Amino acid sequence: MNIRDYQEADKETLKDITLRAWEPVFAGLESSMSKNIYEVFVPDWEAEQMRSLNAVCDDDAIDVIVAEKDERIVGFAAISYHPEDYLGQIYMIGVDPGCQQQGIGTALMEKGIAMIKAKGFSLVMVETGGDPGHASARKAYEKMGFELLPVQGI
Repeated sequence: MNIRDYQEADKETLKDITLRAWEPVFAGLESSMSKNIYEVFVPDWEAEQMRSLNAVCDDDAIDVIVAEKDERIVGFAAISYHPEDYLGQIYMIGVDPGCQQQGIGTALMEKGIAMIKAKGFSLVMVETGGDPGHASARKAYEKMGFELLPVQGI
């Protein structure tokens, strides 16, 4: 596997990976919320994912990396930096569903963490949901040593 910097020509592949990788996450969200709340919270998850992907790919302040296996893109991660909070963040990560459970997400996380630390930050953050659709992500992050911090809002 090779991890390299994102190139503009990668965007179409990342769009495909994003939609397929997040479809089960949003299905889990939908099943864990009332229909009314879900429709307000997530009126069009596909459009929101595309907006988020375009935002990270088009922002020079965010580093995007891609993982290739057999010369095919199989995953990506977006890394943002928050000097005001003294931390870096693995802002977005996605792995092709057909390639999950092969260490690609872990390799992307490790590369992202190294990039954050190379910029002088000692704290790395990743956010995820507490719903069933995010269970595998939470498990992977905890396995890598991330601590769960309870956050609530109204």
